[in-house]
Amino acid sequence: MFGVSVTPLRRGTFSTESSVVGSPVASAHVLHAAIAPAAVLVDERRTLYRLAVDLFAPGTELSDNLADHPIVRYEIGRALAGQGGLEQARLAEAAALSVRDVGIDVISDPAAASLIEAPLRIVAPAGASPQPLTEADGERFEAALAIVAEGVRLFREIAPDMAEDLLVHVSMLAVLKRETSGGVVSASSRYVPGIVLIDEPSLPLEVTEALVHEGAHEKFFDLAITQNFLDSRAEDADYFENSWSHARWPLEQTFAAWHAYSCLAQFNMSIGTEQLGPDSLLPKARERANEIGGWLLEHEDVLLADSRQLLHGLTGEPTGEADERSDVDCVTLCTEIRENGHFRVVSDVRIRRARTGRAVVVRATRPPEIFWLGSDASWTVGQLDDRNPTSFEFVLSRAAKEWQVPSELAARRLRTSLGSLVSSSLVESTP
Repeated sequence: MFGVSVTPLRRGTFSTESSVVGSPVASAHVLHAAIAPAAVLVDERRTLYRLAVDLFAPGTELSDNLADHPIVRYEIGRALAGQGGLEQARLAEAAALSVRDVGIDVISDPAAASLIEAPLRIVAPAGASPQPLTEADGERFEAALAIVAEGVRLFREIAPDMAEDLLVHVSMLAVLKRETSGGVVSASSRYVPGIVLIDEPSLPLEVTEALVHEGAHEKFFDLAITQNFLDSRAEDADYFENSWSHARWPLEQTFAAWHAYSCLAQFNMSIGTEQLGPDSLLPKARERANEIGGWLLEHEDVLLADSRQLLHGLTGEPTGEADERSDVDCVTLCTEIRENGHFRVVSDVRIRRARTGRAVVVRATRPPEIFWLGSDASWTVGQLDDRNPTSFEFVLSRAAKEWQVPSELAARRLRTSLGSLVSSSLVESTP
């Protein structure tokens, strides 16, 4: 969809339980929260999409509902990828899509086939043309809706912490007519984040399992675009080939699959005697998570701090010294900062700040470049504007007070932040 470059952001640690090597040291929801609590993650994702709208449709403010809408996010993603502008009429059309709330929004609009054409096309198996089940299908839709509602209730009953952690990332669910789906059991796509598509269910646990599986993917999509997850070298890394179908996946897809299987394996420990669907992956989840996780541990040099923390936490493997490295080495990468210098934000840069104070910035290039800033850099860029240059000395006096550290330490931190900002062409030094 679009790439995100990230400057360092130190995270809190998480408590662990004693375990043997190879056993998870914490539940997925605990590890997720150690990186970013669900509410923070959603707010940061919304902040990113609102920043994109600032760039393509200045003056337009997205409500939370629109910022979460899968089709709105798809259209914004296309614009960020340089595949056209942002059409207000298309956003309005998407916003009019009708849904039914059964603990999750289920698409019910008779016109859904055209409104969600993108995800239907993306997930369609070869030769298939999936069609959504809607209110136009009468009792058949109502019967499926009742099973979905029970599946959502079951999820919250069986694994309440996991449900709270994952469902916030699922904005909509579409039920596919089984005779048209081509065998799709459940599906989601990073190109249309927030929507889950499932085959017409016969059992509530089929719905629950789909929400665990695809909810884990949706969680990963949000983590990948807001946190320290993938190095730029990940695109050129080796492909993983699984043993059960011999499919070959790039590293990002491999990590997403491992994350989903890990969540399914944890969920499987809670289901008791619930009847599984015929296509259930729950009995195979742990074995597959272990296989993929072992490969990822051998290729973790292209993972950043947060994804490494999640990988080691869910595999139970101890972390090595590599996990302590900085993601930006300002000794070699950052511009030298003169203490008598003056600085301002580059004119084509737009900035949005999440509720935590963390800033996301975009350079109005083609396609746009997006950067999440660490805490110091987020604060620093907030002291500057794109018109009047501000002196290092003036910002330093504020930094020492704000950070409550000695002036010498504040100066080192400020030089590092300004160096990374100048090196990234987000801030410029002026005479």
